[in-house]
Amino acid sequence: MINKKTKNKTNLVPEILKLESQIKELEDKLTRSLADYSNLQKRQEEQHQFFATLAISAFISQMLSVLDDFYLAQENLKNPGLQMAINNFETVLKNQGLETIDALNKEFNPDKMECLQTIKGETNKVLEVKKRGYLLNGHCLRPAQVVVGKKL
Repeated sequence: MINKKTKNKTNLVPEILKLESQIKELEDKLTRSLADYSNLQKRQEEQHQFFATLAISAFISQMLSVLDDFYLAQENLKNPGLQMAINNFETVLKNQGLETIDALNKEFNPDKMECLQTIKGETNKVLEVKKRGYLLNGHCLRPAQVVVGKKL
């Protein structure tokens, strides 16, 4: 003869197993939701960085023509005050991740340089820089415009 307490306990086992299964499902959903949220935060941060870089890139691109004008003026004027202003301007741009492409007497690199002309000289060497090129955070913002040597 089975008493009522034993009967009630055996009825509880399937209920407990069912509840444990539900708890497991909810824990899995919570874990997935937290992972999805974390991924969403990462994507938003990457997007934010991308748009910030894009904005800085566009602004610095416009400033390069001003810098080119300063260099041209300094070549003609040789003014120490203007040179000081150029140095300050370059520092501000460098702080934003801008660096000059070092092209003179280097091997021609089509990823960072644009060949305007070839003249007699050491093959594939940059003999003259017509317009400075720049990298922004390691990416080519403006290729250097150069004259490249070629055996004629």
